[in-house]
Amino acid sequence: MIHRRSLLKVLTAMSLPGVTAPAFSQAAYPFKTINMVCGFAAGSATDVVARVVGNKLSERLGQPVVVQNVTGAASTIAADNVIRAPADGYTLITVSSAITIAPAVYNNLKFDVEKDMVAIANIGFLPTVLMVNDALPVRNFTEFVDYAKKNPGKLNYGSSGTGGSTHMAAALLAQTLGLSMTHVPYRGNGPAGQALMAGEIQVLMDTTVLAAQSVKTNRVRALAVTGASRSAALPDVPTFREAGLANFDASVMFGIMGSKNLPRAVVERINREVGEALKDPGLQNQLVKTGGLQLTPGSPEQFAQLISDDIAKWRKVATQMGIRAE
Repeated sequence: MIHRRSLLKVLTAMSLPGVTAPAFSQAAYPFKTINMVCGFAAGSATDVVARVVGNKLSERLGQPVVVQNVTGAASTIAADNVIRAPADGYTLITVSSAITIAPAVYNNLKFDVEKDMVAIANIGFLPTVLMVNDALPVRNFTEFVDYAKKNPGKLNYGSSGTGGSTHMAAALLAQTLGLSMTHVPYRGNGPAGQALMAGEIQVLMDTTVLAAQSVKTNRVRALAVTGASRSAALPDVPTFREAGLANFDASVMFGIMGSKNLPRAVVERINREVGEALKDPGLQNQLVKTGGLQLTPGSPEQFAQLISDDIAKWRKVATQMGIRAE
């Protein structure tokens, strides 16, 4: 039993400057529900990644990880909400390449991705596939490039909307090869895919998940896929490098970010747990074997550099191709 006078001494010492309470009186992170914001609707690729990774994080951290869908303006509204939330690690965001494209295409962006947000953990990349309508007289990537150069302005390429990842991927390809094609924006990936199969457009770049579904109809031909290796979803489709275009990549990135003042210890904890979660066979079955995602865990610094490089890449494309979104 602690003597009253001894207890008084302990309490007095704890109140002195530089003296902290014992560790058991300080709640370790995390001690409550973590909100994982997603800037896209339920069922989208970003949403699926957020939920699958969030479930594993919940198991590892011992606290619920709840996905909150805050849609609009290509995830910038969601990002702004996270930036304005307390920097305590309980409001995070699962981002995609949309967050690195936004600075390039929005003139009135309310925040600076690199200055107002902190990179926590890279999850991976979803390869993008170059597809053409089956009626187009090309059978491979080389024939496509030759045809496009001989018919400037005659090919229409679709996208999920101006400034979206599918638009920027095709714009990057056109910029890289010096092709002249006409952009036709649609309200989402689904309508753009339908337009390609119907022949309303001749070209579309989309993720492997949606591309694989389109190819199965035999009305669409896949010519090349981004990434360092072929996609499990489309094993017969060569990479752009194999097709003759080295160093071209417009894969869709996924990762986790937070507000800029997030404690370093929290950043390191989440990064470490994400890295371990990505080793889980069940997660890999959901994201890799089924979804075609290429997992690329790394340090917060590596992710921050990736974000910086991506922003610079998309700014160059947007400037040279005159792309601006409202």
